[in-house]
Amino acid sequence: MGFIFVAYAGDQLPYHVHILTSSGRNIGRFNMETQRPMDDFEASKGLRKALIDLGYMREGR
Repeated sequence: MGFIFVAYAGDQLPYHVHILTSSGRNIGRFNMETQRPMDDFEASKGLRKALIDLGYMREGR
């Protein structure tokens, strides 16, 4: 399963990224400051890897 990550210039704080499935279904938002989901979802192994690879999540989280 692939993911789409969207960050909007001028979006309200805290700094976060919106996460969607490759088919466009909304998963939720990930707070880059606290390194935690802002919505009720649990990051799968694949999602964590994608967040780390793109620099949204620090390793070891």
